[in-house]
Amino acid sequence: MKLRLLILSFVLPIVARAQLAHTPESIIKNLALTNIVPDGLLAQRSIIIFDNTISAKDLEETQKAFQQTGIDGVAYFESSRVLAGADPQQAFAKYLTNRNISFIILFTKSSATYTLTFFRFNGKANLFDVRSNGWQQSHSSLKELLLAVFRFAVSHQKKQNLLVNDFPETENAFKYFDGRRNDAYTALIKSFKVAVPSMGNEKDDAQLEQILKEHFPLKYEIVNADLPESELETRGFKTIIRYVHTTGAIAREILEYDNSKTGNAIASAAIVNNEAQLKTIPANVTVFKFYVKQLEYGNVFLGNKWDADTDWKQALINHLYLMRQQLNY
Repeated sequence: MKLRLLILSFVLPIVARAQLAHTPESIIKNLALTNIVPDGLLAQRSIIIFDNTISAKDLEETQKAFQQTGIDGVAYFESSRVLAGADPQQAFAKYLTNRNISFIILFTKSSATYTLTFFRFNGKANLFDVRSNGWQQSHSSLKELLLAVFRFAVSHQKKQNLLVNDFPETENAFKYFDGRRNDAYTALIKSFKVAVPSMGNEKDDAQLEQILKEHFPLKYEIVNADLPESELETRGFKTIIRYVHTTGAIAREILEYDNSKTGNAIASAAIVNNEAQLKTIPANVTVFKFYVKQLEYGNVFLGNKWDADTDWKQALINHLYLMRQQLNY
């Protein structure tokens, strides 16, 4: 069964964490914020990425204001779904390209302040180039924020987007993985060297190396997280270790587990003193879930147990230990 990611409402390594995965904060941190409205904003198409503090009412108010301004916000996406890891972000970038999207708009809220950050989509899986220009506006009142965006935009550009949606389009589906989903492990890791993306800083990479030495007695190489998968294939890799990083409930939805009986908590297999124990984690808590991806066909091997954890190191140990047991190496 092919995986599909259902979107209801972000491949560039960063200093804090690599593996081609962004957060709204990391994107803003790596933009060069200016007071200049991006050229073409009122003539080309945009996508809005919003966080879970933004209400449906806020989205409706924003879309109506964008319609008046001439900002063609064609769809809205939750950051916790499209910025959940390297694979979701790469699939999202393909979606943006297919829909001819020129701009990404981050819609965030911290404490009592709303913020809109506008930047141009670079057409690549990393979404934008480091230190590329971004335009940002903030205000405690959403109404005043949207009014400021309107005034700045229409005073600098001619409105050319005349057919803008009345309401925010929040239900969109796009292909997440090209291959098939498997509740199993792949023996390919026993025959070919495995690519393991760097975590992006010396401390985490040292811990990653130690975990691999202890729990993965096979051939592997820690690689630069922003290397294209096609290049990894050229270098002889057949598989890569990936992860998703989002709430447990969303992680299971992205990876197409049956959530009908999940409830408010999820039981995870945790390895403690070389023994598997059940660990209950609230479904709305952010976790890491590792898996192996076959590079050539995009097939995903999740393992036969849910082994996510709030700590990436523990989640990786869980997955490697259970995989070693199952494949007998």
